Amino acid sequence: MTTTKHPILVVDDESEILFSLRGLLRQEFELHTAESGVEAINIMRRNAIHVLMTDQRMPQMTGVELLQQAREICPEAVRIVFTGYADLKAVIDAINQGRIYRYLTKPWEPDELVAALRQGCDEYDRVTQRRHLLLDLRDYLNRCRKLSGDDVLQFTGNDLLERIEYVLAADVGRGGLGES
Repeated sequence: MTTTKHPILVVDDESEILFSLRGLLRQEFELHTAESGVEAINIMRRNAIHVLMTDQRMPQMTGVELLQQAREICPEAVRIVFTGYADLKAVIDAINQGRIYRYLTKPWEPDELVAALRQGCDEYDRVTQRRHLLLDLRDYLNRCRKLSGDDVLQFTGNDLLERIEYVLAADVGRGGLGES
């Protein structure tokens, strides 16, 4: 388990909400904030982000549109939408297009919000650890196949490598981690 703070990015066009969230979150997380999707994209291009939490209704770019772009820039980030509006279409779009981890509503309960962000950080850790394990296993199998003249190992190794490559490609297709 890591002892450093997870970097999270909170995006909301209302500066008062960001001010409130800074007070709530800055002790536990490496907190980045943005008041627009464009500003958020610039932050993601300059910083590793583990959890991205965005408002849905913002001028120029909705939260779902931001999450779609974030998948390209920072595919490993766990994505959360929070909004004050019960917009079923926005929820569906967030799930289908933004591939979100959670959907939260405003006003938020501070303990629940922090718990959701902690869970997002745990999910980030779980996914990245799984990916590193698969990549290590793939490298190990490739080394074993080069050393061994054993036909059974060659066949089993090929089968395992094929399955590992399939899972790694599926992770990328779902907006998960890219090649490490």
